[in-house]
Amino acid sequence: MSKVIINIDWMEHNFGAAPKNENVACVVTGKELADVERDIVEAIKFQLEGMKANGEVIPDEFLGEWEPEFVLTTRAQLRYSDNYITRKALSKETGINEQQLSHYANGYKKPRPDTQRKIADGIRAISQRLTFIF
Repeated sequence: MSKVIINIDWMEHNFGAAPKNENVACVVTGKELADVERDIVEAIKFQLEGMKANGEVIPDEFLGEWEPEFVLTTRAQLRYSDNYITRKALSKETGINEQQLSHYANGYKKPRPDTQRKIADGIRAISQRLTFIF
């Protein structure tokens, strides 16, 4: 079974998703991440059916069984985690200023790869500590 990378970003007021392989041209948007994940898989399947019907070449990773691998941008990660943790808590965990985190979340600035990792690791660390609460 092949993995199909699907990129998810935050665009002003919605999450947006599209397959990394641009030869399968489809995009979905929505307010809820779970809805976007579900809808992009349905959209890709629909697009593939149309491509097959039109005799178009199907990219290799979509031949046979495939499953999605969702990759969220830092902006999408921050917007999603806003539902569960505060930027203050994330700032404390990562050492990144709250205002800087807001710049990343709003798309005013793009974090470097090491900063992206630090943010993702911070979100994971906070969520892992929360699992001890029952």
